[in-house]
Amino acid sequence: MSLDEAPHVTLSGDRTGDYVVVEERDDGALVLAPDVSAAAILRRQGMSSATLEEFEAEYGPLQPPDGEG
Repeated sequence: MSLDEAPHVTLSGDRTGDYVVVEERDDGALVLAPDVSAAAILRRQGMSSATLEEFEAEYGPLQPPDGEG
């Protein structure tokens, strides 16, 4: 299972933030890792993905594919 498919948890208290469950042990213990997905990084920074309009305002209109790659 990839980290994108893993269950996510949010902790509060001494360890605040978004985490993914890496392993669930037989005794019920969980092994967690920080969520380093692009979505989690944007949330931590208080940002969001640009809309098409915002992108085009910054870089110009999208062009049709040129057939390479």
